[in-house]
Amino acid sequence: MKKNTPQSPTPAKSAPRRSPFAWQNCVLTGVALLLIITGCLLMLPESDVRNTPGGRYAPTPGPGAFDARRIRAAPIPCFLGFVLMIPAILYVPREQKAGEKESQV
Repeated sequence: MKKNTPQSPTPAKSAPRRSPFAWQNCVLTGVALLLIITGCLLMLPESDVRNTPGGRYAPTPGPGAFDARRIRAAPIPCFLGFVLMIPAILYVPREQKAGEKESQV
């Protein structure tokens, strides 16, 4: 005798999952991230570890604290990286736009 056991429905074959980001988005995001990292590395101080005679860290700013590289040059790539990150995330390739228009018709 066969038992009447409920069987789970077979999953319907669906379209393969697509990433919401195209490869152009990933490349632009990578470039923006490299700009941000470059700016942060430019802001780092030189290897100038000055200690007080007691062995404690001296919190006073060193000679390169107000250097033009750290004050003027380093924020520029950081800012450009953050600004580039916005279109890198929001960019929709033309092929994807055309596919959406055809599916709406």
